[in-house]
Amino acid sequence: MRWIPRLGPANLALVAIYFMPVWGREAVRALRSPYNGFEDRAHAAVAAYFRDLFDFGLDGLMRTSNVLAAVKLVAAAGFVAYLIEFSRAVAVGREIDRTTADGVLVLAAATVLIWAVPLLRLDDPGLVRVAATQLMLIAGAVVVTTVERHVEQTASVQALSDNAAAEATSANPGLATAEPLLERQRAA
Repeated sequence: MRWIPRLGPANLALVAIYFMPVWGREAVRALRSPYNGFEDRAHAAVAAYFRDLFDFGLDGLMRTSNVLAAVKLVAAAGFVAYLIEFSRAVAVGREIDRTTADGVLVLAAATVLIWAVPLLRLDDPGLVRVAATQLMLIAGAVVVTTVERHVEQTASVQALSDNAAAEATSANPGLATAEPLLERQRAA
């Protein structure tokens, strides 16, 4: 039987398709810029937030700007790795490596929190909308993956208990006649 991707991995793949070029382009533009990315309002606002938070000087502000861009670039690379893993899993017909998916989810959540929290404090509605949208995309992927794994775990536990009951019934036929009574008592 061929493996069909579940909602969680497919959702994360769609999120990766969005974030990979967006964050990758923004990070490369900031790292290659002669102004260290300060021509971008969002980048400048986040770098200034961390400068004020940690009381950095001008040199610290420039390093902060480069580190913020590098974090976005690493997250974009993580999304590339996930898309490769997802494509291979679909092509071969196997499950996705959970370590890769979990790592990308954690990295994306940390990155979006680093970038969204300072932007949500601004009075610029455009930047707040972009930050909130990105935050909701990542939060949605985390929630869908978590709920799906919980449902999967519950189904596997139920299957194990059903198998144990079937084995007990086959070993002791007297239990088979007691099962309808138990079912009726549970229903009442």
